[in-house]
Amino acid sequence: MIKSVKLILSDDDIRTLILKYFYDIWKNTRGMSSFKLPISKITADLKTKGVERKEVVRNLSYLIDNRWINELVEESQFFTGKQRIQTKKTSYKISSDGIDYFDGSSKFQKPNKNAGIKIENVTGIVSIGDNNYIQGNYIGLFNILEDLDRYIRMSNLTDEEKLNYQAEIGTIQNQLKKNQPNVNIIKLAWNSLEKVSTVAGAIDFIEKIRPLIQKIIGL
Repeated sequence: MIKSVKLILSDDDIRTLILKYFYDIWKNTRGMSSFKLPISKITADLKTKGVERKEVVRNLSYLIDNRWINELVEESQFFTGKQRIQTKKTSYKISSDGIDYFDGSSKFQKPNKNAGIKIENVTGIVSIGDNNYIQGNYIGLFNILEDLDRYIRMSNLTDEEKLNYQAEIGTIQNQLKKNQPNVNIIKLAWNSLEKVSTVAGAIDFIEKIRPLIQKIIGL
């Protein structure tokens, strides 16, 4: 008789599974409160996928700390005779960052950049995503870079590596605001960013980005 072998999941695998679980709940919800989940349901549902409670708890905590999941606390009270009893109910739901991880860039992301700039006075500039302003012909490249940025944040890279790659992405995106991007700056950033292809799954993003970068730098 062949024994079944339990698949050992890394913490990043579990985090991705948890986030996808919340995303699927949100995607198929029919009510405003039905995607707010108590820990008992989360752990029970994920146990069927082979994830133990302690694994769910520690990785859910990580996702909350990094704002992929929101923790909601509702307080209420009731009286038994003259005694007031206070209760607290905690639930969890996917955040907008968590949704964007699967859906990609959105024009409804919270604006927080370029305050004080009258963009309509700049020829060829369009607004995209998180109030980012770029040249209209670079929209496709910008969006793929945004998706790669999210992928890197969820990867098993070290925090230092994540910051380094995000910095290169930001460098390229900043050049996309210009009518004539600085080719040398983009080349240097791209040479560093291209190395992230060694991370599982990242090669798909790199292959999409490469021809768009080459078009800008003239290769």
